[in-house]
Amino acid sequence: VKAVEVGDFYIYPTWDEPKSDKINIIIDPALSFGSGHHETTSNCLHAIGKFVKKDDELLDVGTGSGILAIGASKLGAIVDICDTDDFAVNDACKNFEKNEAFLNKSWVGSAIKISKKYDVVVANIVADVLIMIASDLKKCLKDDGILILSGILDKHIDRVLGKYKDLEQLDLIHQNEWISVVLRKK
Repeated sequence: VKAVEVGDFYIYPTWDEPKSDKINIIIDPALSFGSGHHETTSNCLHAIGKFVKKDDELLDVGTGSGILAIGASKLGAIVDICDTDDFAVNDACKNFEKNEAFLNKSWVGSAIKISKKYDVVVANIVADVLIMIASDLKKCLKDDGILILSGILDKHIDRVLGKYKDLEQLDLIHQNEWISVVLRKK
């Protein structure tokens, strides 16, 4: 695993050195998804760097390694994470400790039955799941809240956007065959 730069972020394993001019994120190879190398992860990090502000309350749905939530935390966001895989949640919590990043709350599960509203919700999953949980993700957003969706192959973008047509599209990031979209609750 080699280090990778994504916008202002520098993702590197523990055996490499941080960069003084970047926001450093330590991620060692593990079973949980998210090292910064995949287009969906780098697209999300670009969107987080552009749209997340200090003190935003952010939920990372399907957190995997926690890389996206750690990036948001390092920008000053108040971060909650969830994943349906308990190994991923444990791995993400360890990565938060490794990065000396603040994690507000974590749980095994998804965005179903959440009553809290967030400024930003990030979901880097797959198109079919993003379609299936669309109403749950939208319910988690505050008015004017930002939703960052990723894990979408370009051939599925119209199906995904169809489920989120009540939200305003702010950005579409296309890298190879992968698309990430940034939406705002009106």
